[in-house]
Amino acid sequence: DGLMAGYYGESRRRPEVEFFDTAGTAGGAIGAYQRAVTSGADFVVGPLARDEVTAIFQQAQLSVPVLVLNRGNVAPPAGNAGFSLAPEDDGLIAAEYLINREHRNVLVTSGSDDNGRRAAQAFNARFSERGGKVASVLSVGDAPGDLSAALATASAGGVGAVFLAVKGSTARLLTPQLALAGLGGKTRVATSQLLSGTGKAQDDVALDGIVFPTEVWTSRGIAGLPPASVTGGRVPTARGPAARLFAFGYDAWLLSAYLEKLVSGAKPEIDGATGRLQLDGFGNVLRSPAWSTFSGGSPVPVRDGG
Repeated sequence: DGLMAGYYGESRRRPEVEFFDTAGTAGGAIGAYQRAVTSGADFVVGPLARDEVTAIFQQAQLSVPVLVLNRGNVAPPAGNAGFSLAPEDDGLIAAEYLINREHRNVLVTSGSDDNGRRAAQAFNARFSERGGKVASVLSVGDAPGDLSAALATASAGGVGAVFLAVKGSTARLLTPQLALAGLGGKTRVATSQLLSGTGKAQDDVALDGIVFPTEVWTSRGIAGLPPASVTGGRVPTARGPAARLFAFGYDAWLLSAYLEKLVSGAKPEIDGATGRLQLDGFGNVLRSPAWSTFSGGSPVPVRDGG
């Protein structure tokens, strides 16, 4: 629905769009791609699942270029691109956020789930590449135990910021321990997963001050789309947590419509619903999101970008 909202909002002549079902499998994705090529498609958007993306990019030759909508285990072959809201992207975004604000010594707390691990791994790699130091990585469960000794060691080591790759419900239990260790006043940056398990302001006040990435559209709106509150009232697939995927679909259309200009440099970036979009030279779409924080237990936009 988000992709088609972008499509019908396009002011230029619109191409014909056809949909091919992948059946949710790697083999189905390959078959859908082949059917699209046979039908005369000159550009393919999708697939969406990680194993489907990997299967497509493992093909010996892709005769029609593809914009996949997830991060697979294989890098995009030359002439193709990948766009995702994967946990790895949150980790990369957080690393850039901290590096750009001169934070070079960071404590990482990672959830034990797949999302937390993937975000933390991507953060660690990018932060180190950019000259930062990961002082310590603490892997925690949904209900973290006593971390006072480890946090005290990190605090004594001059940690200047904390990266939280955990759910909001877990972060609520971590913040008192961070405060007791003298880390409560440090810059604290989380992934978008911070919103998971939240919704009650009286409980979420424990998250006040933590910064996390969000979509530009839901945070402050964009030209070309009605406000998220209005769209969600009309379209169920743009309501509540689903708004993030609606914005993602909208940006998938923008990327497919302007990818050639991004590649050539004629249009170095696109102001999308999920953030400012650009290519990194390796076929990956990089996203500069909006930023929000908790204040009084409720998410609010950070107008200056954090």
